[in-house]
Formats: sequence, structure tokens, C-alpha cells
Amino acid sequence: MKLICTKDNLKKGLFAVSRVVGVGNPLQVLNNILLKTDQGRIRLSSTNLEIGVNTWVGGKIEEEGALTVPAKLINEYINNLPTEKVQLSAKDTTLNLISENYKTNIKGLPSEEFPLIPQIAEEAYAKIDSNELKSALSETIWAAAGNETQPEISGIFLGFSAEGGETGKLRIAATDRYRLAERNAQLKEPVKSPKEVIVPFRTISELFKILGVSSGELEIYFSETQVLFKIDETELISRLIDGQYPDYQQIIPKGFKTEAVVSREELIHALKATSLFASESNNIQLEISEGSGIRVTASSAAAGENETLVSAKVSGSANAAMFNFRYLLDCLNNLSETNVVVRMISDASPAMIQPEGRTNYVYIVMPIKT
Repeated sequence: MKLICTKDNLKKGLFAVSRVVGVGNPLQVLNNILLKTDQGRIRLSSTNLEIGVNTWVGGKIEEEGALTVPAKLINEYINNLPTEKVQLSAKDTTLNLISENYKTNIKGLPSEEFPLIPQIAEEAYAKIDSNELKSALSETIWAAAGNETQPEISGIFLGFSAEGGETGKLRIAATDRYRLAERNAQLKEPVKSPKEVIVPFRTISELFKILGVSSGELEIYFSETQVLFKIDETELISRLIDGQYPDYQQIIPKGFKTEAVVSREELIHALKATSLFASESNNIQLEISEGSGIRVTASSAAAGENETLVSAKVSGSANAAMFNFRYLLDCLNNLSETNVVVRMISDASPAMIQPEGRTNYVYIVMPIKT
């Protein structure tokens, strides 16, 4: 293998593939990235046996070949080069890099040892604008369960339907049974048949990072047990979680007794200030009434107590409930609208937060029972 590539192209490719690689894998080749010439371009690949990433970058190919090299080492080395172009060549299992005054040899492993990343060759099942998907993921995925003891809710739910007018709809949901975030996104064209899947959280997290440096249309492919996301010159392949996602829509209340329209930023500041006095339990109380707006309170035997009043446009009866303040902030910090609508039923029923004037997003949070 012998080729010449710009530093920027290599950096972009390494960024796309290096995060999947773990550290200290017992199978040493899983610590490596595969560099391979592929039809006049350079393909970089990585896998942890559950997630695989392929990305293609441009370069001048002088001799075909392939080699795997340690991901962390080559990533940090390329990032520290001050030069614009890099010449790479492989002899046996050593990668030689030359860039002006910089010369180095990196010990690798044969490409034959690198695990095969599955390919899904059928036509795309769905297409979506990358910015639309990135926005939807930013508002939902943090609500997923943080461990895999309950595999179904450790992943992200994707539900595809022909609803949504002429384009079709993608429903994205995440829950840890204490809270739920759901966002509907518009597809570029209708799907041929409905489909519901659970994608591992780490896969969606990697996809979100790839979307941050990509643009345009993202294509989604499925096999029986796997999903492939393709955008620009990058492919992300992952297993699907086998199981049934909870029927969460049945817990979303149909009506509320209290509604408050409030400034998102003002409520964030109130929650952060009050949370300093909830360090022992993370619990704060929201009291909503037509005369006072939203009263945010917390007390601690060690720190003292705090009360903050936030002006709000309130309708309905007065209401109060205790919440984990972190669950409220997670939602508010990931929205962008000026105002949000807070709806409550009682201190024992789920509360809802929605951005004012937008119906494609809903966040449900359970109160703390005292």
C-alpha cells in the first residue's frame, strides 16, 4: 500500500471511526483501525463487534493494499502534524508515514485479522434530512436508561410510519421509566411499510456525533437484525436490540388540571439556584398558581432553604408536586424555544413539558412521592 493524503482528509476520516474503538480489548485487532485502498479512495474502518463504521476519504493511490494500525496512536499523531500532506506506505505489518520533516513507523496487524463488518446491500428503507434528525436526537436520547439491565429501555426507539402527510414520519422515544422524551420528525419520503426497532444507545450516540460534522440527506437501511445509517461518505452499522419497547403512549395523560407558560431561561435559572439546597435528595418542589406563577422551593438540613418565584401565565387550578430537578433541567437545556408549557395533574401523576407553539415534542416526568 502506498498513497498520499491531506492531513485534513485523514483527520476527518479518523474522527468518524476512532470513537468506536475501545481500549485494552483482549482481541488486539479491535484496538486498531483498518486502512485500505478502495476503488481509488481510502477506506477507514473500525468495529467493536457490535458497531462498525466505514468512511471513505480522497487521496492519491499509488499502490493498493491494506493494514490495521492502533487507533489512538495514529489519531493523536495525525492531529499533531503541522503539515498539510502525508505519505503513507505499508511494508509487511508496519505503516510508514512521511510528512516533510516528520517520519515515523507504526507497528500494525495484518488486515486479514480485522473482523468483517456486515454490509446491507438492499435499497434504503427511509431517508431524512440530517439536521432534522440531529435536532430530534438532541431532544430525546438523554432520557434513555443508563444501564443495560433492562435492554429494551437502554436503547432508543425508532418508529417509522406513513403518517405525516406526503413524507412519512419517524417517531423517536427514550425512557428510563421515570421520564419519557418523544419527538416526531419528518421523513424525506413515505416508507413502504411501518417498522419499529430499538437501536442501542451507543449507536445513536455515535450517529449524533457523526451528524455534527455532516450535512445533507441520511439514508437508513435494515436487515433482519441490523441497521445501517449512511451519510456523506460514512456508514454506521449496528445490531438491533431484540425485544419489545414499552407501550409508553398509554401513560401520556390526555388532559391536565394546570397549565403554565413560562420563560425557559428563567425556569432554568430558578431550578439551578434552588438545586443548591437539594443536594441531599435532588428533589425540588414546583407550586403553580394563577396568582404567583411558579414557585420553586427546596430545603436541606445542611444548606438551608430557598424559594424562587418565576412569573408565568397560569390557567387552571393551583397545583404542586415534587420532582428530581435534574430531570427537569435535562429537558429544558435541550430545547431552544423562548417559552415552554408546563402541565400538571396532581402530585401523584405525570407532568408534561412542551415547547410553546410546537406539537412534535413531548416530555413526561414522574413526580417524587413523599
